[in-house]
Parts: sequence; C-alpha cells; structure tokens
Amino acid sequence: MNTYENLRALIVWLGLTELAWIASWLLRPDDAAAGYVATVGVWIAVMLGWLVSGVVAARRDFLLKHAPRLSNLVGVALVVGFGAALFCGTEVGREGVLIAASQATHAELAWIHALRLLAIGTVIKYWQGELPLHFILLGAIPDFLFGASAVFVAGMADSQALTPAFLIAWHWVGFALFTGAGLSMFFSVPSPFRIFETKPDSTIVFRFPMALAPNFTVPLFMLGHILALVKLYA
Repeated sequence: MNTYENLRALIVWLGLTELAWIASWLLRPDDAAAGYVATVGVWIAVMLGWLVSGVVAARRDFLLKHAPRLSNLVGVALVVGFGAALFCGTEVGREGVLIAASQATHAELAWIHALRLLAIGTVIKYWQGELPLHFILLGAIPDFLFGASAVFVAGMADSQALTPAFLIAWHWVGFALFTGAGLSMFFSVPSPFRIFETKPDSTIVFRFPMALAPNFTVPLFMLGHILALVKLYA
C-alpha cells in the first residue's frame, strides 16, 4: 500500500479537518471535568483508528465485495452510534457535551457544513463518466447546495435574523439530505436496492478514496448536526 497515495487524497484531509473542528468544540470548556476530557480523547483515538481501517478496507476492495450487505453504511453506524453511546452513556459525558454545545456559536456550528461545497468534486466525476446520474441528483447536488446555504446561514446565524426554529429545521434538512446519497450508492451495484444495470455504476463510491465519504466524512457531518441540535433543543 502506498502511504503517500493514502495521505494525499483530499477527502482524508477533509475528514481530519472535520474531526479537528468538532474536537475543538468538545474541548472548548475551560472547566471541563477530567473524565470528560478523557472521553473526548477516547473518541478522537477511535475515530483516527476507524479512518485508518476505512482506508485499508477501501484499498483492498473489502467494502465493494460486501456491497450486498450494505457495507458502506457501516461507517454511519460506527461513527454516529459510537459517538452517541460514548457521550450519552455517562453523566460526565452528557454534561460535557451540553456545556460544549452551549459555548459553540450558531455560526460556528453552521460553518462546518460549508465544507460540503466540496461535493462539486463528485459532480465533476459524473462529467468525467465515473459516476451515474442518479447519484449526482440524489446525493452530490443536494449536498453542494446545502453547503452553499451554510455560507448564508453562518453569516446570519448570530445576528438574530434567523430564528431557533429555522436553525432547527435547517439542521434537520442537512441531516436528512444524506439519505439520498446513502441509498443511491446502492442502486447500481449488487445490493438489495439495485435497480440500474447501466454503466457507469457507483462502484467508485465503495473504493478509496471516495469510500471515506459515507464511512467517515458524512458521519462526522451528522455529528456536527447533532451537536447543533443539542444546543438548540437545550
């Protein structure tokens, strides 16, 4: 395995940027309990371990071989599920997340989603004949447009021009938009959802580096939405 090829992929740096961004929110409270800081440290270590595992699995076509078992959803279950279980499983974790969420501004919690403008790269892959139209229509374009809306929302979020109800709805929409891409990537590979036999198919989404989108970067965006909703509902 070529280490340089693994590290130079933009999506790897996107995932690391998200991880650092969310970790900075979680570790912001100056008076955070030692147990909470240790919990965040465990979460970061597990996420980095999963990133490495995801790269290895994608490079070895493990995810593609197991596409019929909906393998590309494993990352969502692991990243979101593990994070929720880790921080909700203890009182110190719950209290720490509530404090961290309260100290992050609405603008900060929106700006991270401007990174979704990088979905334009997926649209380019369609024009290059590497991805099917259904994946672009259901996944890449909605994601790109939401990234564009994040720039607007981030600029207005802390000016009281946007109500909490609007921000709640916006974050839920951003969360729900991942469903389109999550389903469409199975539409043209061997899976229970396959409905297209034409080329190009969505095989590339199960291979490195694109496999890191459903298995790492998207789940981290989901956690970003969850943290924002914790603040808004608290």
